[in-house]
Amino acid sequence: MSLIEVKNLSFSYNDTSLAIDDVSFSIEKGSYTTVIGHNGSGKSTLAKLLAGLLEAKKGEIIIDGLKMNEENIYEIRKKLGIVFQNPDNQFIGSTVRDDIAFGLENRRVAQRDMDPIIDQYAREVGLTDFLDKEPTALSGGQKQRVAIAGVMAMKPDIIIFDEATSMLDPKGKADIKKLINELHDTGRFTIISITHDIEEVLSGDDCLVLNKGRIYMHDKPEKVFARPDELRKIDLDIPFNLKVKEALYKNGIKLKSSDLKGMAKELWQLSSNH
Repeated sequence: MSLIEVKNLSFSYNDTSLAIDDVSFSIEKGSYTTVIGHNGSGKSTLAKLLAGLLEAKKGEIIIDGLKMNEENIYEIRKKLGIVFQNPDNQFIGSTVRDDIAFGLENRRVAQRDMDPIIDQYAREVGLTDFLDKEPTALSGGQKQRVAIAGVMAMKPDIIIFDEATSMLDPKGKADIKKLINELHDTGRFTIISITHDIEEVLSGDDCLVLNKGRIYMHDKPEKVFARPDELRKIDLDIPFNLKVKEALYKNGIKLKSSDLKGMAKELWQLSSNH
């Protein structure tokens, strides 16, 4: 069942060019969709349109059966949360607990009900021991976990990650990608991740490739990466393990596996047979 439907969507920041140009697609409930494309392809603009932070010039966005408009925008926003690129720009409270509580306070959740909710989502993102610390004292990855916990506490149907790992160090990136996978595995959220991280795409169910504001591809990750020459035409790369597989194929070694462990096992079997 489609939770999100986008029909002939267009948007421009000025009158000369379209940042999003006649885009149509649907996203299934409970799925994990990655959105990739070069800088300026329209990825973050699309995220803001889906979150209702920008108003489309043309076309429709339908969330859970509701067509986005001025009358129901607040109802739709209750159904989704967004985690932005820079975690420092998302902090409101003086402690982690206060920050997770912010959205709950806006929704007038009673204090007696708030604390168990905060404790639950702090635990789910691994921040139970940090609830009384200042967010600014945390690492980049921990700060993003606070932002994610704050979004989860609102119990949205959809979580949009807008370049959520791009400002993190390698450990922070790995931690947040692992957390996104764990959230997906619960089946409680429909996840959209706007990302520059080609490796992350392999974790998703679907991949949306944007180029100059238009959809260039929309398919399963393995089918997207089966067209490496087309991706390279728009300055995108393929994951390291697929580069290895591609190089082996060019040297006459055809493997079925696409992950490094599987390829290593196949190569070992091939060498044993010879």
